[in-house]
Amino acid sequence: MGSKSNSWGVWSVAFVWFTTHFGGGFASGRQLVDFYVKFGWYAIFMPVISTAIIALVLYCAWSFAVRHKVYDYYSWSAEYYKPTGPGAPVFSAAIEIMYLIILLMATGVAFATGGTLLTQQFPDISYSVGTVGLAVFIWALTIWGAETVRKAATAMAILIISGMLVIYLSNLATNFSKLTAVVSAAPSENGGFYAALWQSVKYAALQCSLIGAYTAVVDVLHTQEDVRKTTLIGFVVNAGILLLAATGALSHYPDILPEAAPITYITRHGGGGDIGVALVSMIIILAVVSTGVGLIYGGARRVSTWWTKKTGTTSSRKMDIISSTIYVAISWCVASFGLIPLIAQGYTWVGILSTPLVVIPVLLMGAYHKSRGNLSVIDPE
Repeated sequence: MGSKSNSWGVWSVAFVWFTTHFGGGFASGRQLVDFYVKFGWYAIFMPVISTAIIALVLYCAWSFAVRHKVYDYYSWSAEYYKPTGPGAPVFSAAIEIMYLIILLMATGVAFATGGTLLTQQFPDISYSVGTVGLAVFIWALTIWGAETVRKAATAMAILIISGMLVIYLSNLATNFSKLTAVVSAAPSENGGFYAALWQSVKYAALQCSLIGAYTAVVDVLHTQEDVRKTTLIGFVVNAGILLLAATGALSHYPDILPEAAPITYITRHGGGGDIGVALVSMIIILAVVSTGVGLIYGGARRVSTWWTKKTGTTSSRKMDIISSTIYVAISWCVASFGLIPLIAQGYTWVGILSTPLVVIPVLLMGAYHKSRGNLSVIDPE
């Protein structure tokens, strides 16, 4: 008898995609402005292009991972690129390096953003105490395995999506005439269509560098239909919220461009008032936690899988705890020792480098594997 489709798994993996994607930069609105809104009216459709690229890459990665049962990013990349022969170690190393860079950057920024926000909301809490609290919470969620990560992601995704809908729908209701005026004027800044398209590709590539976090949790998918549904649901959720947020920010163009935290500006000018500001704070905290959990677990799974193969043991729980502790500690140091202003500039470069090192190779190899049936999940008897 073949495996049955897992509806819970489909939704939970799609929500892991969303919560890992939805980090502090997305939540604050700064990434929306930098990657989309600063180009003017192109922001009303470029987020869909970005998400479509991410979805295509993840479909290839997930299909191969489920078929071959390789879930940590090193094992996955070693098998995925095996047909390239001598090129396989090169592409695997690129995946490894890109993932470690984005893990430390994004999680460090998450700790710094969350710590700063907690200090602002609760003056009696110091920055160090706030970041330590977030670090412990993220660590506690990552050491219990993929199922806990999926459950936490599902709960946080529901809360985040609900909050985003309240903020951005009320904003559009209040400022819809401004949005239509911006679109009618069709402002095009910073280089026009091709510059906007390249920026949307870089955004997709930045998110695809997180591929290790996404493959780490797909062991719950059983069939090809599971993979298709997960990709479709993930696309709709991510593209929908990203597009809603980008158009919401666009309604305040160009005044919003210099804002450090555009979502606060949107809330104060979108009918949210003090309640909206409090809701924003909750969303940002959830965003930094959700991204940290996804990234730390993806790294920990890679280490624990390597350890079980090296030692021949069947349990990797101890190594999960050790590797999660190390990754959390290093990321906390990044946030605590003033490296954020330096590494935050690295997001653009990660997107640029990830395009030839991750996105293009994954899609080319995906076409190769598709032609040979290697992306079709085998339904075991």
